[in-house]
Amino acid sequence: MSEYNFKGIKPESIQLLCENRFNDSRAFYEEHKEELKQGITVPMRQIMLDLSELMLDIDDQMLTDPVRSVSRIYRDTRGRRNKIKYRENMWMFFRRYKNEFPGAPFYYFEFYPDRYGYGLVFWLYRTSYFKEVHRLILKHPDRWLDAVKACEDAGFKYECAEEYKKELYPDAPDELKPYLKAKNMSFSYSSFDLARIGDSSLIDELKLAFDIARPMYEFFIDAYENLMNQGLIKPEDYFRR
Repeated sequence: MSEYNFKGIKPESIQLLCENRFNDSRAFYEEHKEELKQGITVPMRQIMLDLSELMLDIDDQMLTDPVRSVSRIYRDTRGRRNKIKYRENMWMFFRRYKNEFPGAPFYYFEFYPDRYGYGLVFWLYRTSYFKEVHRLILKHPDRWLDAVKACEDAGFKYECAEEYKKELYPDAPDELKPYLKAKNMSFSYSSFDLARIGDSSLIDELKLAFDIARPMYEFFIDAYENLMNQGLIKPEDYFRR
């Protein structure tokens, strides 16, 4: 096992995060703030540090700032119905800087009190834009199927939160049709074995999966850059919403 900054997220730290969420109290949070930082926030940032070389090799425009990439323990509840201020789950994104590349595909890692997961996601705030992915699938079917196989080899499961009800491409090959209905996509892995995030072997696990799934990230990025080059995705429009 290689030497990494990340030494694991321990059960007692996850338990404290849950207690902080249950109490939902600024006083409780302030009392345990340093413990939460050292047990939760710092290890999450260390994951980014340990994966940064690989992520920049996958995409040299990837943001690898560990502070910006990791979620906060406390939530901004302004304008939200849910007024609970503290989280019991944490996540991090491996992606291009969102202010310059809104809606870009991203890798992620997350954990909850009972499970952890990671994967690769491509969502766009205008679902019609996702037809650029469809176009590339139809233009390069072998490349697409190879990318899907790479995700399967990485242990990822295909998921789609929203699909077109009507078949848009009736003449497409059958093996492509499930993907040509999608308005978004993710390829993800999840496990209830939280012990596996308790030491630095998690870094090797993430490195291997993210690297194997690289062909899908590259496919998504090509579609995304086509949209940007066509002027369909503009940062100023995205942040005006």
